[in-house]
Amino acid sequence: MTTNKRWLLAIALLPLTLALAVNQSIPTLKAPDFSRLTALAVVRVVDGDTIIVRGSDKDIKVRLIGIDTPETVHPSKPVEHYGKEASRFTKNLLKGEKVYLVIDGDKIDKYGRTLAYVYRAPGGLFVNAEIIRQGYGHAYTRFPFKYMEEFKQLERFAREAEKGLWAATAAIVTPKAEKQLDTKAMTVYVTRSGKKYHKGSCSYLRKSKIPMKLSEAKVRYGPCSRCGPAR
Repeated sequence: MTTNKRWLLAIALLPLTLALAVNQSIPTLKAPDFSRLTALAVVRVVDGDTIIVRGSDKDIKVRLIGIDTPETVHPSKPVEHYGKEASRFTKNLLKGEKVYLVIDGDKIDKYGRTLAYVYRAPGGLFVNAEIIRQGYGHAYTRFPFKYMEEFKQLERFAREAEKGLWAATAAIVTPKAEKQLDTKAMTVYVTRSGKKYHKGSCSYLRKSKIPMKLSEAKVRYGPCSRCGPAR
């Protein structure tokens, strides 16, 4: 085969190669046995990671396990960047729908919310995973859970594809701008109880501001979607 033909073949196969690379970056998550579960009507979507469903005798507030979307209704925090978009995405997924709940680990959190994996009925769309895959939330890794590694992989896929909030963050800090950052800018900041790292000027650092090297912060924290620190 001549060099020109090899180049033409490589170009022709490029879309297939890219498709395979993307598919390999998206984990396959085994669905539970839905025949053993009862579908519950969604009463309201509170925000991107919290919903209310109709139980047998009362409404149940459900916090989706393993994800964290930007805040929109927190009593002591402002509406976070991309919070409204994340909330709207979850509403579009679940408005007027029914869901299956799968409980994993501690059933109730400190706010009285039922912790669950949520699957849309009857098709079984894994809502927790879909929110991360489409870039509307982070993998919440502060506490271990069954699908932690898979959710982290989904977040990497969304970030690399600049989907959802990652596209918004990329618009704040472009790859070109990141390359121009000096060594001092590689120091980021975290709070005592937070899950994100921030630029020094971020408004979330009002109560505590702990400096940390970017390389260390990236292992333990996710980037703040409001201030758009280096990644």
